[in-house]
Amino acid sequence: MQIKHGFPPIFDPRARVLILGSLPGDESLRRGQYYGHPQNQFWALLGAVFGRDLPPLEYERKCAFLLRKRIALWDVLKAAERRGSLDTAIRKERPNDLPALFGELPGLRAVGCNGGKAHRSFRRHFGAWLNGFPGEIELCRLPSSSPAYAAMPLEAKARQWRQFLDAALSDS
Repeated sequence: MQIKHGFPPIFDPRARVLILGSLPGDESLRRGQYYGHPQNQFWALLGAVFGRDLPPLEYERKCAFLLRKRIALWDVLKAAERRGSLDTAIRKERPNDLPALFGELPGLRAVGCNGGKAHRSFRRHFGAWLNGFPGEIELCRLPSSSPAYAAMPLEAKARQWRQFLDAALSDS
């Protein structure tokens, strides 16, 4: 089975939110972009939350938009065996060094896991560590932006993402 490797994090030390996926899919890996599959709703979800049409923008501009909004982006997994792109096919997980990234984000308030697999992998590899982390960081399982998760309409997903991001990014 093929070993797939993820990307480095996209972050600014001022980030208040970290959004974690599981591991980039084949199309994202081919393009060298987070959420690069044209049917993945990630950029459309963030566009809906912030009132911007993000999908047509160049990838670098989308990433710059995230940083301006104080959102960091990474994956729970550094590498894993996986045939195809489905999270259900992930085997032999190797986690990223999330504790090191947390150390680079002193203002971090919340971690949003993009889908069930990201959430389960985070809890498996970092749940005990997060419980002992100094300071309070909210952990939230968000509806997956993956094209494989079409059971929930975009508008319903966007409501949950908006609620999470509004709370985490507010100045109160």
